[in-house]
Amino acid sequence: MLDIPGYFAVLADIVTRIPEAQVAAATALLQAAYQADQTIYVIGNGQSATTASAFALDLTKGTSGPYRRFRVMSLCDNNAALTAWANDVDYESVFSEQLRALFRPGDLLVAISASGNSPNVLRAAEDVRGAGGKILAMTGFGGGRLSEIADAAIVIPSDDYGHVETAHIGITHYWVDTLRAWLREGAGAAV
Repeated sequence: MLDIPGYFAVLADIVTRIPEAQVAAATALLQAAYQADQTIYVIGNGQSATTASAFALDLTKGTSGPYRRFRVMSLCDNNAALTAWANDVDYESVFSEQLRALFRPGDLLVAISASGNSPNVLRAAEDVRGAGGKILAMTGFGGGRLSEIADAAIVIPSDDYGHVETAHIGITHYWVDTLRAWLREGAGAAV
């Protein structure tokens, strides 16, 4: 059995070493998308897909109030679309093909990939970049290619999938709390 205090001590160390400037830059992208009434699309595979789904829900529900809500959608949630594109084209196209129907210039893609090298996430990010969108990346393992093409990237300082994925979930909860406070302070009143 793993040493429980030791396990969480490692996780706590990782979380406290997340660069604050990276989180601030990413938060600013979310705020800018809201202010411009742009859509935020969230993608990822495996655990990152569940983080994408939970974040899309939390951002719309957790920031509801007497102001316009965030326009956000997880592209991981339509099983018919995912399986159709994977079967009929290829798995690398499952997000980019959905974006071709939905994306508008200026929209924001939140791309979650622990390695930063997931082919389907990279293809979607490259398509968004080419179509005039913004990319917010959450990675680990040094950032991978995804962090290189993103407008803002949060790179978790770990090579452990579990710790990287747990930190990503923590960041999304931080964003919801921060953006809720930001809206309550008046950011949503001018819209």
